[in-house]
Amino acid sequence: GVLLVRRGTELNPHTFGGHQQGGRRPGTEPVALAVGLAAALEAATRDLNATRAALAAHRARLWAALARDCAPAVLNGPEIGAADVVPSTLNVSFPGCRADLLLMALDLAGVACSAGSACSSGSLLPSPVLRAMGVADEVLRSAVRFSFAPTQTAAEIDEAAARIARCVRATREG
Repeated sequence: GVLLVRRGTELNPHTFGGHQQGGRRPGTEPVALAVGLAAALEAATRDLNATRAALAAHRARLWAALARDCAPAVLNGPEIGAADVVPSTLNVSFPGCRADLLLMALDLAGVACSAGSACSSGSLLPSPVLRAMGVADEVLRSAVRFSFAPTQTAAEIDEAAARIARCVRATREG
């Protein structure tokens, strides 16, 4: 991993015994790990613009299908095509669905998603970010978050949209 530390920030060491990294850790520098990290960063940033464009296209494609096939659907967050959007995620609410029931149906249908951020996966509590944004309770309780990878294809996005639409309809009829 990498830790960026702002100048002047005090950090207490977790382990003691050496002077490496300004006294923050003991032991021999892990050269192989540093080289591996450099290679991973190079690979991740090599085609950054193309990756961002691919993710934005996936996000736009899924939203268009869900808005069409799962109405009413609510886009939570920046509009499609906005410059300040994280293109790798899409948060959508499906009023008339409970997110917990929809998540179970989507899991059984082979669609991986969550009701919150990746760091809160497994939690069925409503998103604190959406709550802070003032999202109405019905919209908040039906919010689901989808993530994308640049290696996904348009056909996979279309298949996911079809599965999501079936699950939303079934959950609403439920």
